[in-house]
Amino acid sequence: MKNALLLKSTLALALATPLLASAESQLVSGSGTATARLNLQVVIPGFIALKVGTGAILSNTATVDLVDFVLTDPQASVDGNVAATSGGVVEVQLLSNIGNVNFSSAGAALTDGTESIPLSRIAVASAGTLAHPTFGAAAATVTPTSGRIINRTSDWTFSYNHQGATAPVGAGTYQTQVTYTAVAP
Repeated sequence: MKNALLLKSTLALALATPLLASAESQLVSGSGTATARLNLQVVIPGFIALKVGTGAILSNTATVDLVDFVLTDPQASVDGNVAATSGGVVEVQLLSNIGNVNFSSAGAALTDGTESIPLSRIAVASAGTLAHPTFGAAAATVTPTSGRIINRTSDWTFSYNHQGATAPVGAGTYQTQVTYTAVAP
């Protein structure tokens, strides 16, 4: 008895399932016009892509580029701006489809283990549509270039404001890492 009831229930459910999932239909008798509708949907996920230096936008690249300032003996004891000896021009791109993006940079002072150089002595000039965010400052809002799309590129040129006469530091290799962050507000 239980098997017969289970079989009848399963058969009833199987017959009803097409009715639950069927599309709209219309039957017209004679010479009328039948119509039926269909809903379409496209789901596009939101994204933010940021490229600083080596790599291609919309890909994951683990390379962290180096901007290197190697002072000459005459530069070491005087004040002045020093251009990077390698990596001084960095290609950047910010691409997003979510509207406004908050963009920031953070990093500690450059240190050689015992002494430090403030990160504020590194200057960045931007040639393009993406300004360099001030080190350690509040995030800057990057607005869309069209609709909700952000597609901004720049070449950032780094320089070092050396103060060899007014605030000298000892010989050494001073290093830090800067992290750039693009996030939805």
